[in-house]
Amino acid sequence: MSNYGELILEILIEKGKTIKDLERNNILAKNSFYSFSKTAPSLASMIKIANYLELSIDYIVGTTDDNNFKRYKLKQTKFYENLEKMRSSLNISKLKLCSDLGISRTNFSRWKYGTAPSISKIVDIAKYFECNIDELLETEK
Repeated sequence: MSNYGELILEILIEKGKTIKDLERNNILAKNSFYSFSKTAPSLASMIKIANYLELSIDYIVGTTDDNNFKRYKLKQTKFYENLEKMRSSLNISKLKLCSDLGISRTNFSRWKYGTAPSISKIVDIAKYFECNIDELLETEK
């Protein structure tokens, strides 16, 4: 697992911003940033950070050097639909996808009904499909 705290801190420094700026601007709750070295941020937290810094999530997590930022919708209602389109276009069964990525079928069902996966799981899924994270997420028009 990536150390998301380090990844985000590097970018904050590059942008001349601090963790306190994230807290002051209500992007993150006080002291929540420090947990990112042990656990992945929630998708909602990562979206807030990406939108605040005007950076794509792919750029933040280091899967690309190109920042193709488009503002993300905070409420991601089409993640499961996007995942299903990719899965079915490649003719990969749900069972195979779950097995290959170590995802329980229960999680898959939760995503269908609106629960967002963790950012680390989204990174894994994007790598599996060899796509950008933005292809899985909704951006504002």
